[in-house]
Amino acid sequence: MKKIVIFMLISFVLFACGKTDNSKVLATIDDEKITINEFNKELDKIPINMKMMVATQSGKKNYLEKIIMKKLLLREARKENIEKDSEFQERLKEVKEQLIIESLLKKKINVDAQISEEDLKQYYEKNKETFKRDREINTRHILLNTENEARQIKDKILKGEDFAELARRYSIDPSAKATGGEIGFHPKGTLLPEYEEAAFKLKKVGQVSDIVKTKFGYHIIKLEGIRPPSYVPYEEVKDFIKQKIAQEKQAQALEKYITNLKSTAKITINEDLLKEETQKVPDKQEKTEVEKKEKTPQAETKK
Repeated sequence: MKKIVIFMLISFVLFACGKTDNSKVLATIDDEKITINEFNKELDKIPINMKMMVATQSGKKNYLEKIIMKKLLLREARKENIEKDSEFQERLKEVKEQLIIESLLKKKINVDAQISEEDLKQYYEKNKETFKRDREINTRHILLNTENEARQIKDKILKGEDFAELARRYSIDPSAKATGGEIGFHPKGTLLPEYEEAAFKLKKVGQVSDIVKTKFGYHIIKLEGIRPPSYVPYEEVKDFIKQKIAQEKQAQALEKYITNLKSTAKITINEDLLKEETQKVPDKQEKTEVEKKEKTPQAETKK
């Protein structure tokens, strides 16, 4: 029994020594103190994915500097009575209203997050056309500075020299030495228009284009592969579908909630007054014409 008591006392002493005193002052700004406790509370607010930024001593010091800067700015704001400024009050009111609405909806709109595998697969099959990939082609190219250089290389290709090797030796594309000029698979609308137009005209693998001019220089293009139109595999879009279904459920629940609120409230709209107010505001085109007239030399002369 005596041994147990001694062990408990030693453990208590060790624990007490190892525990941080949260009242200790980490920094001061004139008479204002920043305690360890306050600093740790600020650290707790950091998102999990950014915690590594303050894992080191230098990271913590940088964060402490931000807290000090924030306090200095708040102090100056108080001196300037920013909180009493009408514009600030108006913006504060808007932000407060938005936060209140968000908190209400979070409390009232409870969407069941349970979306089964069957739900996901049904959505995929029902909307399969939205996951369809267009025809894609894989190309290889040699980029040159002048048309004359391009013609010389094209002659070498026609004589049977290896396209990839020629790309490594002569192409001014920085990646050509490593890739042999290969671009990879791409659908329409992802490359330079001139390059793409010539590339998609090639029909057989191994076929080589005429010389194509773009803003980068002169290209010779070779078709390396064709992928026919296909559907993106279910597994690749599964997470996207889950998010999409959740958003749709959220929207439906919100619409139902707003409809219920409207049904229990007596809402009247003065359509005539609204029409009058609408007529007072010139449309964008009229307003632009007025501004143009005010800025013309004739208008300046009249002044």
